[in-house]
This record gives sequence, C-alpha cells and structure tokens, in this order.
Amino acid sequence: MSDVVKKEAGYIAAGTILLSALVQIVWAIVYTYDSSVFIGGLWGGTVAILNFVLMGIAVQKVANETDQMSAKRRMQASYQFRMMLIIFTTVLAVIIPGVNWMMAAVSLFFPRLTILVMPLFRPDLRKKGGNG
Repeated sequence: MSDVVKKEAGYIAAGTILLSALVQIVWAIVYTYDSSVFIGGLWGGTVAILNFVLMGIAVQKVANETDQMSAKRRMQASYQFRMMLIIFTTVLAVIIPGVNWMMAAVSLFFPRLTILVMPLFRPDLRKKGGNG
C-alpha cells in the first residue's frame, strides 16, 4: 500500500472515529444508550474504513495497468466485492443481537462525510483561485 493511500486512510479513519463519537453522544442524549450502540458504531466504522482502504489499493493497482479494459474490469470487480462486503456485514449487523444495526448502517456514511468536509480543514485540498 502506498504512502498516499496510508495517509488518506488515516484521515478517513480519524474522521470516521470523530463522527462516530459525535453521533453516539447525540444517541445517548436522545435515546437509550447501551453497549450495542458502541459495538454498532465500531462495526460500521471498521467496515467503512476497510472499504476505503480496499478502494485505495484497487485504484493504486489500476493506475499501474497499461490495458484500459483490464483496468476497467479490475475496478468493477473491486467495486462489486466491496459492495458485497458492505451488504454482508450490514446483514450480519441486523442478525447479531449485540450489534445496533442502525448505528452500524449510519457509520457506513462517515467516510463520505469526512471527504465532504476535509477541504475545510486541509488547505492542500482547497481549490486555488476561484470561479471568477
């Protein structure tokens, strides 16, 4: 795994952990908090971070491909595998009694939210110039 993927995965992990903590605090205020909520957040957050890392590795491999069709097939296979992983782990979260499936499902969106707000905290991601 390249240093860039490791660095970005670290940002995603930090954002996911922060958002999970915030949502769990809100959950504790609004609903009854128990260990299943924590486990659900841990479950979903871990799967979300793993999904991001696997995507980064796939993109890294595709970038080294010389054949465009082979690269496309590799990305499609990676996407399908990662979506099956998310579906499988979400179904498990629903089935396993000690896991709050709602928290697990919500946690899957934390990397996307982290990516959305990262430019606010990382100057290297901000656009230079402007729209005129």
